[in-house]
Amino acid sequence: MLPDNLKDLYVQWLQELIDSLSEKQEQLINTYSKAKMNLIDHDGVFYYPKDLLKVKGIGATIAKRLEARLVKHCEEIGVDVPRKQLPIDNGTQGSKSLKRVRTQLRIDGINTNDTDINKPVRKKRKYIPKKRSGAYAILLALLELGAQNKGVIKPDIIEAAQKYTDHSMTPNYTTKEFYSAWSSIAQLKKHELVLIEGRPQQYTLTEEGLQLADTLRLADGIDIDGKSIASSMDTNNAYYSDEHTADFSALKHDLSGLTCAPIKDGTNSSGNYSILEKTFGSQDFNVRHHEIGMVQRSHTFGNGDSNNSIEPLPRDTSEFTTQPSLIQRRRFESVSYELWQPGTYEIYPVIDHREVRSHSDREFFFNAFKARDMKSEIRQLSLGDIIWVAKNKTTGQQCILNTIIERKRLDDLAMSIRDNRFMEQKNRLEKSGCKHKYYLIEETIGSSIGNMADALKTTLWIILVYYRFSMIRTVNAEDSVDKLHALHTVICESYKHKALVVLHPTDLKSQDHYRGILSIFQNEFERSGNLECCHTFDTFQDIMGKRELKTIKEITIHILMLVRGVSLEKAVFIQRHFPTLNHLLNAYRKCNSQMEAKLMMFQKFGNAPGAKKITKQLSEKLAETFAF
Repeated sequence: MLPDNLKDLYVQWLQELIDSLSEKQEQLINTYSKAKMNLIDHDGVFYYPKDLLKVKGIGATIAKRLEARLVKHCEEIGVDVPRKQLPIDNGTQGSKSLKRVRTQLRIDGINTNDTDINKPVRKKRKYIPKKRSGAYAILLALLELGAQNKGVIKPDIIEAAQKYTDHSMTPNYTTKEFYSAWSSIAQLKKHELVLIEGRPQQYTLTEEGLQLADTLRLADGIDIDGKSIASSMDTNNAYYSDEHTADFSALKHDLSGLTCAPIKDGTNSSGNYSILEKTFGSQDFNVRHHEIGMVQRSHTFGNGDSNNSIEPLPRDTSEFTTQPSLIQRRRFESVSYELWQPGTYEIYPVIDHREVRSHSDREFFFNAFKARDMKSEIRQLSLGDIIWVAKNKTTGQQCILNTIIERKRLDDLAMSIRDNRFMEQKNRLEKSGCKHKYYLIEETIGSSIGNMADALKTTLWIILVYYRFSMIRTVNAEDSVDKLHALHTVICESYKHKALVVLHPTDLKSQDHYRGILSIFQNEFERSGNLECCHTFDTFQDIMGKRELKTIKEITIHILMLVRGVSLEKAVFIQRHFPTLNHLLNAYRKCNSQMEAKLMMFQKFGNAPGAKKITKQLSEKLAETFAF
């Protein structure tokens, strides 16, 4: 028969667990030893293993192991295994034991006929959003947009929901309002009223959500009947033609008269070069004409047949025979896309809300652009500090153009090299698919860069030569504004006669998938200089975030980079040999000694080329992190 207090047995079994561990498992030995000492010092009765959870240092894992040992002990002596209900002592300890039973029953969910122990189950209240709140507005907007039958994207919901709420549906970063009524979407998702699917995310009403939205509509007398829903949907679709499959050749009749005139050999390759020379020619920084890519090239449609050549593009945009009221919508490779004709969209930069001159001057760039009659917008960007977008004048939809800028002060660049942010940002910039990637380097130094001078020089050369990014070097923020304004002039001029193929994918798997689809469209449609393929701004924001669409490979690389001294190149190189953390941990477990574990990485990668090389010191640090 088991004693009323099994504390001594649990202490004995903990010691057996400690004795069974090897010297390499020093961390586990310390954990079990602390648990054993805390159990010895703890006063109280320990009968069932769950009682051990009140001891500091004993968690579910140790309790389960001791429970297994208890079962084995009971089988050896031929007694029943104690149940979860704890024994109740008579006498003075009765009230304490009863309290313990009540607590245990509440934790384990065991039913009993004792009315003193059981309490009536509280009925869960049905979630009903407050009138004119964010959740209230989102439900009515989804009902209005017919989201019970099809998915609706976030910008459409925000636009339709604003009239149903007293709060702003969008954050205002200039006034430090970082949260908006849109955050209520989390509550709707939690209560299973809204379903979120696809990439970019599309929102639909569940059956419960549809019933609640209709109840709110009736209760407040809001007129959203079938006719108004249909009319709003018709209004949204009035700008689009019927969608059908079309590749580059099938769009020839939509683009008649929109190609650029052929350029004769021996002449300046583009009129845009003169603009570049006027704006940047006398400046002391590097601008690569072939990287900017704003060159008009001579191309013909078809397979080289001279009869398929198109008439030269009119010099005056007013000569375009476009239809601004009708947007061509087509499908290629199972991806829907739109054709925006030249003159139907406007171009301006979007500035990340964290891009400031100082803490006291947070709107410097916005105000500086405004003073130069240059439209801009402040948003929270998933990637980059400044990016150029095109906004359709008819629908208001935005798409990402091929120019993105990462702005760095010299001291900030030095810090990003130290903590590996530089390589991570570079990798994400490459995944963006933007052809014209710029590093805007301001030579203002806000803090000491220490002994990073040589590293900075190396990094600047790597940016230019190895990564093939363009670089703009400026003296200060005012000089940066001048350079950005000049670049904006060049961008607007280059898109003056260019049509846009705007992609609308619905189920992107990863950032690589995002770039892959863009590459497929570019290979098919960008045979002529008058077409450019691009994703929508919402797709860019949804996919290119740091925390979006993480794969096991990316998680493994990120964890490796948390070890001081492991750069992105080293982490990627290690991940190729150890695809997951499990592979890495198993490799360390196979080591016969601590010294072998410390030298494992050095022996494998000590002779690796360049930045991939693992030194002895770093090898020991990796072993301390993952082996001991």
